[in-house]
Amino acid sequence: MLSFGCFVPRDPAPVDADRACTRCHGDATRTTNRAAPPFDIFGNTGLEFPGVGAHELHLTASPTHGPVACAECHRVPATAADEGHNDGRTTFSFGAISGPDSTYDFGARRCTTACHGGTSGVWTRARSSTEACGTCHGLPPPSPHPQAGSCAVCHSDVLAPDGGFARPELHVDGVIQSTVAACNSCHQEDQGAHQRHLTGGAQTRPVPCATCHEVPATPVTPRHPNGGRAEVNTAVVWSTASSTCATACHGVSSPPWTSTTALDCTSCHGAPPPSPHPQVQNCAVCHPNATGPLGRQMVDRTQHVDGVVDVNQAAACDSCHGSPGNPAPPRDTRGETATTAVGVGAHQAHVVGRGLARVVQCAECHVVPTTVASGQHLDGIAQVTFSGVARANLARPEYRVGATCANTACHDIANYTVDPGGGQFTIPRWTLVDGTQSTCTSCHGMPPPLPHVQRSDCEGCHLNATAQRTFVRPELHVDGVVHFALP
Repeated sequence: MLSFGCFVPRDPAPVDADRACTRCHGDATRTTNRAAPPFDIFGNTGLEFPGVGAHELHLTASPTHGPVACAECHRVPATAADEGHNDGRTTFSFGAISGPDSTYDFGARRCTTACHGGTSGVWTRARSSTEACGTCHGLPPPSPHPQAGSCAVCHSDVLAPDGGFARPELHVDGVIQSTVAACNSCHQEDQGAHQRHLTGGAQTRPVPCATCHEVPATPVTPRHPNGGRAEVNTAVVWSTASSTCATACHGVSSPPWTSTTALDCTSCHGAPPPSPHPQVQNCAVCHPNATGPLGRQMVDRTQHVDGVVDVNQAAACDSCHGSPGNPAPPRDTRGETATTAVGVGAHQAHVVGRGLARVVQCAECHVVPTTVASGQHLDGIAQVTFSGVARANLARPEYRVGATCANTACHDIANYTVDPGGGQFTIPRWTLVDGTQSTCTSCHGMPPPLPHVQRSDCEGCHLNATAQRTFVRPELHVDGVVHFALP
C-alpha cells in the first residue's frame, strides 16, 4: 500500500556515522568526509546562513586552536531518526569546554561561552581563522589577571617565546595551561617595600614572603591571582587606608609600605623603647647581638627582627638600674635618681651600711630574678614579696598604695601609734628619705612601750648598744633577733 503525504525515513546504510550525516549536510566528497557544513540541509554554502555559519572555522584545526568536537555545542544524534533531529532546529547542548552556563542567542546569532571569554562574534559573519589575540580576551585579560609580563612566561605549554602558538591544540581546550613561573614574572620588583623586606638591610635579616602573606604553590593556586590583593596572614594587621602593618616586627606601628624614607632604630621602636623597657642608652649592655657606638650595629643581622628578643641573661643588675657595684638605685630603669621616685625611694637607705643597722638583702623585700628574662622581671613593676627579717616575730608585712611599708618587723611599729613621750609614730614612707626616719624613735619608742622595761639606757640590757646611741656591731641591729649579749 502507498502512503501519501509523509516521508518514512529508511535506516541508514551500514556506513560510519559521519558518512551517514553527510547524506543531508556536510561534504561527503572531502577526504575527511566531515558531517558539518559547508552544505546545510538546504544546500546552502554561504556563511550568512545559520546552518553553515562558522562550522568550518570551529571544526578545522588552525594556528590558534585545535578542532572543536560537534558535541561541544549541540547534541549529536545516534541515528537520523533520533527524536528532535529532523525538526529543523539545532538542539544546543554545550560541553565542558564551552561551560555549563553557555547560551546561544538565535536573534543575535551569538554564543555566550567560556570559549570566547564571554560573548562570541556573530555566528554568520565571516572571520579569519587566525584572528589576533584580544579578540576573545584582553591582552592581557583584565584583573585579577596580572597586568604585566609576556604571555609565554606563564603559558609556555601553549605559546612559543615569540608569542605564537607552540601547541594550538591546547588553546581553548577548557583548561588553563599554566606553567610555574618566577614570582617576579608578574610582580614588579619595585612595588612598595618588597625588596627591602626580601633582601634585608644592613641591620635586618631578609624576611621570607610567607611571613606576611600566603605564597601560592602555582600561579593558579586558589585565591591567586585575586585582583592584586595579597592574602595577608592573620598575625599581621594590615591597614589599606594607611598602607601600614601592625606587627611585632615594627613594634606594633610600622612605617607606610610605600615610604622611601630610610629607617633607623627609632623608626620601629624607641632607642631605648619606652618604659617598662629600661631607659639605658647603650643597647649592647643587654643585647649581645648589638655592638658599636651605643649598640646601634648588629653583629649578625639574621638575629635582628627574627621574633626573638635576644637578651644577655648574665647581665649585671646595675646594667639597667643602680650603679657600678651597687645594683639598687640611685638610678632606676627610667633614669630617675630622686628618692621621691618609687623606683628609687629608700633603696640606698636599706642596701648601704650606715652604722645604725645591718645591710638589708634585696630578696627580703622583693623577688630577685635569676636571669634578666625571668618571670615578671621586665614588666616595670617590682614584685614585692617580703621575707626573712621583715616577717620575724610573726609580723605580716605589706606594701601599701602611697609607697608605704606596714606591719614589718624591721620597723616594729605594727601594734602602737604613740610613743611614751607623746610623739606620733608614722609608718615609714618609701619615698620620704629626708633624715627624719634615721633615729632610734623612727621605728620604736625610746624605750618601747610596755611591757618593755621603761628604761632609756638601752646599753644596760642590750650590750650591742652604746650610750652614744651607736652600735658595737651594726649588723646585729634589725636582724630579726633581740640581742641582750653579744654573740
